[in-house]
Amino acid sequence: MIAAADPVVQESALALDAPAKFGVQIERAVPLAAMTTMRVGGAADYFATVTQTHHLLKLVRWARAVDLPYLILGGGSNILISDRGVRGLVIHNRCRHVRIDAPPCCNVVHDDGMYLMAESGAAMAGAARTSVRAGLTGLEWAVSVPGTVGGAVVGNAGAHGGEVKDCLHTALLVDAAGEVQEYTNADFAYAYRTSSLKQNRHQENGLPQPLRAGFGPVLLSANFRLLPANVDEVTARADGFLGHRRRTQPVEASLGSTFVNPPGDYAGRLIEAAGLKGACVGGAVVSELHANFITNPGGVGHATAQDVIDLIQMIRTTVLTDFGVSLDVEVQLVGEW
Repeated sequence: MIAAADPVVQESALALDAPAKFGVQIERAVPLAAMTTMRVGGAADYFATVTQTHHLLKLVRWARAVDLPYLILGGGSNILISDRGVRGLVIHNRCRHVRIDAPPCCNVVHDDGMYLMAESGAAMAGAARTSVRAGLTGLEWAVSVPGTVGGAVVGNAGAHGGEVKDCLHTALLVDAAGEVQEYTNADFAYAYRTSSLKQNRHQENGLPQPLRAGFGPVLLSANFRLLPANVDEVTARADGFLGHRRRTQPVEASLGSTFVNPPGDYAGRLIEAAGLKGACVGGAVVSELHANFITNPGGVGHATAQDVIDLIQMIRTTVLTDFGVSLDVEVQLVGEW
């Protein structure tokens, strides 16, 4: 593999203008903080934005051919990018097409559902709103979920008693051989906030192993099976979920839920009981509204990723000391730590 530490050699060897032939521009040293919900993190060695699925497919195949590791960035929620940034190519996935499909003709007699197809860069909340407007039930829980469809499928996102595994039917992925393959719900081995696609093994310090650029499978789109319902009832449920989010979650830049809820309890309750609401390290602050949220009220340039990690470890240590509970981090670390 070409050494990531020598960008001059990389530029010469990678022929960075090659992707322009199929409509993609490669940039160097692009800051990533503004592309995340926490507004922290360093730069990508190389960076490209894609808005069409066939461009995403071609770019992944090109990166593999030139041995340049890549990392897919969606909505930037539930991730913490290192201050040192990401070595390799960050692909900003902005493929956002969403549509409602009828069941295949051969299944009409046996299937009274409908299908929502969403490209992996589409906002999960936006896809859910599309289903609500169409009078379909099964995704209304997601109208308050940040991030993209791709991230939701990989992490089995959920809220208000629903989760991706309940309604995902199939998904299209670029596999290890560079071929597009259809996978079923069962192929992803879903469990609470995880799947076979998610790298979430925890180290001894309770932090997940950092996700770095590599050559893994890439999600292109997802197909959700939904059922017809009364549009007013579905809309009312969706509005209720949105209202609950606005009342209970901070509006400042944040990681989203920082810790996984331990069995039989809630991380936010434990953190609040430990007296940590409002606690801060540098520019990173435990939300006064919901203790399982770490916020960056100052935005880009205020908190650092290291501030966030130090605050996370302070929270873990305090909760372990006070209650004997070891909190696991839900947020995915990204880049060089």
